[in-house]
Amino acid sequence: MQFIHEITESFTHFKIIVQNYFKSRNLRKDCVVNEGELIFRRGNRGDLEKIVALHNTIFSRPFLDWLLILYKVRASELVSVAENKSGDIVAYDIYMFEPSEIKDNILHDLYVGVHPDYQNQGLAGKLRRYSAGCYDGGMLSGLSTLAPFSNVKALRSAQKAGYAITKASAKPAAYYLFRYLKKA
Repeated sequence: MQFIHEITESFTHFKIIVQNYFKSRNLRKDCVVNEGELIFRRGNRGDLEKIVALHNTIFSRPFLDWLLILYKVRASELVSVAENKSGDIVAYDIYMFEPSEIKDNILHDLYVGVHPDYQNQGLAGKLRRYSAGCYDGGMLSGLSTLAPFSNVKALRSAQKAGYAITKASAKPAAYYLFRYLKKA
């Protein structure tokens, strides 16, 4: 029974990767923003190792292997990073199309991670605003994200980036937030 569950889960992940691969083609504008000591830019395949290392130091759950497959081919469309003048990635913002939102052209903000030395400085909100600006005026109707009820920082950074609470999610227990975008 465990084997069947693993096969089903692998197929589901593969289907999500394929959907995201096709849906994310030419999704965003190429924006680079210099703000003080930080550079905000789109991610690339070469950033993934640094992003995974940063993710694994910030979050208790490891970066999922099947997501890495997606970002290896679509990092430039689905990943934003903030790097310091030394070229170190100090924050990242990763997106994907959730199966339940894909038909509505809603892109889901999956993770925002900020290096501990840069936390509590508003960087998560700035990175989210930067990302939204790169997606604005394209084919998307909006961006969504979840903020766990217990994570006030995630909720506030999303709200400062223009997201609004639209409902509560039962699984996981979180606020569902949405930000409208202008279509082209």
